[in-house]
Amino acid sequence: MLFLIKSCTINTRLPQWLRKTIQFIAVISIFNVSLCLAEENSIEEYQIKAVYLFNFALFFTWPNYTFKHPSQAFRICILGQNPYGIDLELVVENETVEGHQVIVQPIRSVYRSQRCQMLFVSQSERSRLANIFAYIQRYPILSVSDIKGFAQQGGMIEFFNTPYNEVRFIIAPEAVNEANLLASANLLEIAQIFYRSRTNPYENF
Repeated sequence: MLFLIKSCTINTRLPQWLRKTIQFIAVISIFNVSLCLAEENSIEEYQIKAVYLFNFALFFTWPNYTFKHPSQAFRICILGQNPYGIDLELVVENETVEGHQVIVQPIRSVYRSQRCQMLFVSQSERSRLANIFAYIQRYPILSVSDIKGFAQQGGMIEFFNTPYNEVRFIIAPEAVNEANLLASANLLEIAQIFYRSRTNPYENF
């Protein structure tokens, strides 16, 4: 199922009710949401990506040792320059993942990411990817970015835009497994897959 989202004023933050509607659509369609960047009345790119980030959390399972106590928050961390503004915070407002309140936490250094469950690596960190992957590999952290080649270099989820200006994503299952995370089979079915260990590394392209 493919949803085309239109008729939203560009450069204007969406009202909360509309954000929740988009979240619902994203879950029902299992993330197969189109982004019309070329049209004048379109939802901004990072508003769509904010909805994706939260919904990714619903389609992954973290190991039992991730949370030390029931009141511990589920942290979506933004490493580097934050391209979301307040959009991501509005998306996760009053939301929970497996009973844990979801919060957004900007961080300036990867060495402060050990308490994060999800880490969005911004474009400003492109030159530091090797150090980032070397550090977070010891933790069950779901790494996400829109840096081109992110999955090939060791990341787990990479956003990209199709020729039709749709936001889609690549998942690297090997990197996910190495972090002791489990991805939903439903999510893997509609993602484009990257296997670094195979001669033909891409599936579903």
